[in-house]
Amino acid sequence: MMAKEKIENGSKVAVIGGGPAGSFSSIFLIDLAKRAGLDIDVDIFEPQDYMAPGPKGCNMCAGIISESLIQNLATEGINLPSTVVQRGIDSYIIHTPDGDTSIRTAMDERRIATVYRGAGPKDIKESDWRSFDGHLLSLAIDRGASHKQEKVTGITRQNGKLEVYGKDDRSNDYDLAVIAGGLSPNNMKIIENLDLNYKPPKKTKSHIREFYFGEDAVKKYLGSNIHVFLLNIPELEFAALVPKGDYVTLCLIGVNIDNDLVESLLSMPQIKKCLPDDIDASGSCRCSPYIYLEAAAEPYGDQIVFVGDSSTSRLFKDGIGAAYRTSKAAATTAVLQGTSARDFERHYFRACQKMERDNRIGRFVFWMNGQIQRRSWALGGFRRMIDREQLRRDKPQRMSGVTWDTFTGSAPYTDIFKRSLHPFFISRFVSDIASEILGIKQKNNVKEENVKTGTLGSVYQNGEIIISEGEAEDNMYVIQQGQVEILKDGVKLSTLKEGEFFGEMALFEKERRTATVRALGDVRVLTIDKKTLLRRVQEDPSLAFRIIEKLSGRVRELNSQVTELKSVGADNYTDL
Repeated sequence: MMAKEKIENGSKVAVIGGGPAGSFSSIFLIDLAKRAGLDIDVDIFEPQDYMAPGPKGCNMCAGIISESLIQNLATEGINLPSTVVQRGIDSYIIHTPDGDTSIRTAMDERRIATVYRGAGPKDIKESDWRSFDGHLLSLAIDRGASHKQEKVTGITRQNGKLEVYGKDDRSNDYDLAVIAGGLSPNNMKIIENLDLNYKPPKKTKSHIREFYFGEDAVKKYLGSNIHVFLLNIPELEFAALVPKGDYVTLCLIGVNIDNDLVESLLSMPQIKKCLPDDIDASGSCRCSPYIYLEAAAEPYGDQIVFVGDSSTSRLFKDGIGAAYRTSKAAATTAVLQGTSARDFERHYFRACQKMERDNRIGRFVFWMNGQIQRRSWALGGFRRMIDREQLRRDKPQRMSGVTWDTFTGSAPYTDIFKRSLHPFFISRFVSDIASEILGIKQKNNVKEENVKTGTLGSVYQNGEIIISEGEAEDNMYVIQQGQVEILKDGVKLSTLKEGEFFGEMALFEKERRTATVRALGDVRVLTIDKKTLLRRVQEDPSLAFRIIEKLSGRVRELNSQVTELKSVGADNYTDL
């Protein structure tokens, strides 16, 4: 029996792994199939309970959701509620041996989220927060996926189908299998009976340690800032303290990180000043998860595709964002092109190769960062350049932007590298290095903030104007919580609710705003900048499709209102 090489009505898909890559794959497969007029069945095999604290529910990750991913998810209609976001981040504070500097988000809006992949550290007693991975899994289930809380033990081919074996060696047949098992060795075990040329990604170990602070201490020592440490330690690529609710996560990324290095790092004054004196250095919870270093070979076969870390990821950064991108590319290929090895090679694998080419540039970017960290005069010039830019936010943010995107994963490494070669960037950096060597003093931009909220976006109170008719702007907004009203010349036109967007025409036209948008009650909105959205639309045209769908719906609604008004006018004329 020949295997099906296309997703059809009634096709069955097995998604092995219910983390971000698995949940995103399920969501996109179901959504794209519906748009193509197809009804498919998706089963997610995930044995973990994401509502369990500690290792049982954790996917061992620093839990930082990048600025660009937050915006991409918002345009997809996937919002992160305040019960999932542990803290909204509005700046990075960078600590060096000779001083500190900080970089704030665009428009001073909280556009980075810190989350727990499970229910939190193992010593947590009770929590009002929800797991990020659990939230995504529930969204996939809401879309129509079924969750099978069992471990997959093997896959075989039988009569043109994939037989997926789970609990008690029971098997079910599927037309497509999506492997979203991360860097787990189990990936190789379950495919050993398949004739694939797949080789897993190269990996190394990182280190994650959770500290209990309490909410007041988190605000006092870290606030709504991720604290990054640029210290001259050859083995260390990245070190950060990440605030989350009552806890703080220490995240270390590098090669061959061991316990001696961790203990040495915790004794350094730059980190000690960010920790209470009575903190237990052993932490509430710790792990040494594998992280991605280099892409897998041939992450596909007939009726099978690998996504997320088991295929390709971002070097040292934004693994959840890479899960989103690979899952979207795999789902688009399966639904619109086909499920043969040739289809995945020609369409899906190109997206993977593009990410890996970008990672090659990323390796050079991190090498350059290492060179700067090892030279105090270069690090001083780096700090000076950021300080000046952050004190004059109306001027080009060259070093701030490059550094921000390197740390957050909000832009491709290729883009970061090109911007760092700009003549103005180089000349300004050289000038600041010279000023540092000459000892010329400059004002530091780090400031204390009293943070009262951990939500994302900007909060508006009842009656506040979000955008005004006639003003010039090129941002789109997505409602995260609450409702807004649209006004034209003071007349109410419509009401928009959570998940809907407004201001989208400014992305395509340079005209001034044609209407006023005002908050109805307390409202939280996320700003989507033009550069991020257009870059993502170029990579993934289906985002544009969703915007067109929304605009089409509004046109239909407007036509209905016009027809109703004409009908009322005709009735009034008849009465006369």
